[in-house]
Amino acid sequence: MRVGFEARKGKTGILLLHGLSGAPAEVKPLGDYLAAKGYSTLGPWLKGHGTSPADLAKTRWQDWSQSAQEALEALRKRCSKIYLAGLSMGADQALHLASHYSVAGVISMAAPIRIPDFRFNGIAFFRFLQRRTSNLTGGVLDPSAPPHETYPYLSTDSLYELKKLMRHVADDLPFVTAPVLVVQGRKDSMVAPENGKWVYEALGSKLKHLVYLDRSDHVIPLDYDRGVLFEKALRFIKTAGQKS
Repeated sequence: MRVGFEARKGKTGILLLHGLSGAPAEVKPLGDYLAAKGYSTLGPWLKGHGTSPADLAKTRWQDWSQSAQEALEALRKRCSKIYLAGLSMGADQALHLASHYSVAGVISMAAPIRIPDFRFNGIAFFRFLQRRTSNLTGGVLDPSAPPHETYPYLSTDSLYELKKLMRHVADDLPFVTAPVLVVQGRKDSMVAPENGKWVYEALGSKLKHLVYLDRSDHVIPLDYDRGVLFEKALRFIKTAGQKS
């Protein structure tokens, strides 16, 4: 397991997972905020990330899941209660883990389960016509935010793996029973904002909340509404902890 950031504090741990072609830095602001409140945090690199787009192209969605699972097991060794938090593909990974493991709660940020784009939906075919695509390096509207760390381009094979992961997560959602905070930016340029509602409605959780952030694009922990995100995440963790 490659660690992007880590804080060893209390017995409650938060595993924070980054998105496809991204980096732990995109969820680190949330991790730093929670660590300052006394929580242990861990932000791992998922396999194929932090090296080169060619390395990522060689991985499958199961490899990303294995990285997340290894980080979860590492955090379990020193924490008695675990929350999962993820951004985009990392949110899909968090929800996937929550359908298979007992966790105290999930913070899902901009999780994609449907992308209404014919090119993406036909990626199983289109990837043979176009082997790579320029990466969307935006996702943050706040000009004062640090640069979003991501690969300059993405293999279309990686997008195909994302599509397969999304299909699995859509099937997993009814089996997620832990409390879930679903967070979605209304100005998301990468994941249709309707995904927040779709995730929320499909969850099997009795305790679930849906929050739309009016001023945020895709990378919510770096964008204008990050302060709102931090406060709602902390309140959710405290509330879910009382229920468990």
